[in-house]
Amino acid sequence: MIPPLTTKYEEPFTYRKTTLDNGLRIVTEEVPYLQSVSLGIWVRSGSRLEESRYNGICHFIEHMLFKGTQRRSAYDIAKEIDSVGGGLNAFTSKELTSFYCKVMDENLELAVDLLTDIFLNASFPEEEIEREKQVVCQEIHQLEDSPEDFVHEMFGVLFWKTDPLGQPILGTIPNVVSFDRETLTSFKERAYTPTETVVCAAGKVNHERFVDLIASIMGRLPTAPVHEVPAPPLVEPSSHLLCRDLEQVHICMGVKGPSAVDESRHAGHILNTIFGGGMSSRLFQEIREKNGLAYSVYSFLSSFSNTGLFGIYAGCDPERVAELLTILKRETVKLASGITNEDIQTAKNHLKGNIILAMESSETRMNRLAKGEFYFGRYISMEEIIMSLQNVTEAEVTSLADKILHCASFTSVALGPLSENQDLFKSFHE
Repeated sequence: MIPPLTTKYEEPFTYRKTTLDNGLRIVTEEVPYLQSVSLGIWVRSGSRLEESRYNGICHFIEHMLFKGTQRRSAYDIAKEIDSVGGGLNAFTSKELTSFYCKVMDENLELAVDLLTDIFLNASFPEEEIEREKQVVCQEIHQLEDSPEDFVHEMFGVLFWKTDPLGQPILGTIPNVVSFDRETLTSFKERAYTPTETVVCAAGKVNHERFVDLIASIMGRLPTAPVHEVPAPPLVEPSSHLLCRDLEQVHICMGVKGPSAVDESRHAGHILNTIFGGGMSSRLFQEIREKNGLAYSVYSFLSSFSNTGLFGIYAGCDPERVAELLTILKRETVKLASGITNEDIQTAKNHLKGNIILAMESSETRMNRLAKGEFYFGRYISMEEIIMSLQNVTEAEVTSLADKILHCASFTSVALGPLSENQDLFKSFHE
């Protein structure tokens, strides 16, 4: 008997939001029992928002902000955060860039000073730009040397085709080596504006104190127009073979799925969990446990501001690819008509557990604050998420599966020791 998913989950935490006159949003979630605070500066900037000639520039700027300011060298930045036992990092995605750190609450002022300094005052030294070009080119080569990562990258390019969502986050080597200081600083000035920026903190933090610290530094930034979100892309199915001398064939395939704000997003997460999101999922059990076809097999849901992608990945020996695709098709076809209430309850409990356990981290809470602001313009509580999951019906999950999981609609990519002439995906797409 699978226990029901309960809705009651009281959060003894305080959420607050302040918007400065220049449009900068500051959001906090106080968690009084923690001794740490995670804070981040998030900006609507990513590979989806780049012109093709500048593809990779958001990620490159992310790197450069750690290479020194007028007050701190790159070594000073690293030493200062290390000296208090904190962590400082950043990432770039398709739509967002984040600079964040985690420190003990007593070091909040130091963290704010350090984080705002690199965000506002990066000096972009010429010699560091040239050195970082080599680093990012090595990062691109490293991705290309990982077949699983590379097939995902190429799948994104081929799935979204000419739409900016298909552009790789790291960019291309020709683009990276062409960047100069003027191009980088001009792009940063246009992209890193107060209206496109959210500053957030979660953990042992007082909202008024945090707002005073941020406003004294970032409140003087000039206002700027809000950036337009690109229109949702059109997606047409296709299949592609990428020939490489590898031990395995790596397959990535997918269809358009719910966006980050779509009403069916919770049904999408449940569907993904049932299909290939865990050890008890259909794909893991059928492909790995029962048939030994793959070590790594899973489904995934990638959601963006106004579109999404529901995908599958698996890697197997070349001589067993046909068998793998047969099972993938069978399980895909079966899913819409074979979902039970027990499947849904198990998936709901799995997701609930993941959410609650993740919320024990101040860093995860900080991430949730930022994404709630960017995608919804408000705070999304844990209780609201859990209640939304509970309210998803069997009919909604089945309807979503029936709507998106048509084998003929999949874009499919295979990487490995293949012949360019073979029609690998013909039987799957029929």
